Amino acid sequence: MKLITLKDNTQNQVFALDSSPEKIRRALDSIAGKDLKSLASEKFRFIIYPPFSKELDLKDNDAIFNVDYSDETTPRISTGNIMGFISLKNDIRVNITSRFDLNDKNYFLHYMLQKICNVAYTPRTDAGEDSFFDFLYYLFPGYLNNALKQGVYRAYVTREYNDANVRGPIDIARHIRYNIPFNGKVAYHTREYTTDNNITQLIRHTIEYIRLLSFGKSILSGDVYSETFDNVKTIEQATSSYRRNTRQQIISKNLRPITHPYYTAYEPLRKLCIAILMHKKLSYGENSTHQINGILFDGASLWEEYLNVVLEEQFKEKLRHPNNRTSKGAQYLFRNDDNQKRRWVFPDFMIGCNTAKGQVDSATAIIDAKYKQLNGGLRRDDAFQMLAYLFRFKSKQGFLIHPVKFNETHRASSLTLYNDDSIKLTIMPFTVPEIKGSFEKFRAAMREEENNLKRNLIV
Repeated sequence: MKLITLKDNTQNQVFALDSSPEKIRRALDSIAGKDLKSLASEKFRFIIYPPFSKELDLKDNDAIFNVDYSDETTPRISTGNIMGFISLKNDIRVNITSRFDLNDKNYFLHYMLQKICNVAYTPRTDAGEDSFFDFLYYLFPGYLNNALKQGVYRAYVTREYNDANVRGPIDIARHIRYNIPFNGKVAYHTREYTTDNNITQLIRHTIEYIRLLSFGKSILSGDVYSETFDNVKTIEQATSSYRRNTRQQIISKNLRPITHPYYTAYEPLRKLCIAILMHKKLSYGENSTHQINGILFDGASLWEEYLNVVLEEQFKEKLRHPNNRTSKGAQYLFRNDDNQKRRWVFPDFMIGCNTAKGQVDSATAIIDAKYKQLNGGLRRDDAFQMLAYLFRFKSKQGFLIHPVKFNETHRASSLTLYNDDSIKLTIMPFTVPEIKGSFEKFRAAMREEENNLKRNLIV
């Protein structure tokens, strides 16, 4: 196996060629330059988080990476804001970790996902391919909860009965086999619109599979007040015909995409369940027709949602989190504007909001999350964006939070408006720890950094 380890959003990364450079080149070229929309298709079979393109901070035409072969002896790869694990043909693996994480164990990515998905256990960061599947387990609660918001999936299912209450066409062959001589019963079948169907059975099998894992309780949540706990119980109640020995049969019945126009959130969940249940049997490479070829994460979206969890711990109901990707919490920039949608604004976070007619009239503070390095200081576009937010929402305080590497020296710095000292913008670096030891030590160091952030966010 050939493993190529890369950092996200980094240009001209050199990797070592082995004795089969053409084999590596063909594998890389199979997805180099491909956009996310293509990679999420049935042809490429990637799981992408967030699962819908409208929730990504990336554009559909943003490529996962590009390869420069101008120097054939040392090809160079340039990546974007995408992290994850990729399995290619010819037994080639590509692991893209965060550029803010100094080791190659994906500690930072693991931690952000655990925080967002509200799970906590020690991942298998040194277990090769198995560590990739830990990411699938993280996502299951969130995908399940998102799907159940659309209600329990219902579908028409053919049921066979043998009783005296005939409600459908008679099955002659079955009737003769079971009821001759006549015993008062009739064999028949009927179509029922029910929650106990192939999709809910697939989800139930996934729940039972995860439950047997050593960290299954953490994934499915032992908190009886949690949304995940309630939704697991809902699926259990909906699948009364569940039998453990039908797992392979249920998988084979769910290999086609869900195209229902209402239950859109069930398609990402279906793909995830298939990946979890089949991973022990996946033959990574070109011979498997139902393999999952990798899992990709939008770094900017992850960073924003991670900060949302951290800030909610501190500010609770005072925090508002508009989302430009889903148009949730859109704020108008101008009054009586014929093209308001073009000029909607979406501050990442607002604290202490006063609302009027459904719009935020003012906010105590504005917080912006940036998943990028600010080595050259505050950029012009970022400064203008924050000033527009502060001006629109009559805020005196603005905070820009961005991650930095452990080996870089960054301190919080504040800028005051040229003609008004009461308006202040603070750039707050969040140091990603460098831990060469266990994930538990990294988790403890991250919690300490979160506490430092909360102490410095004086609003």
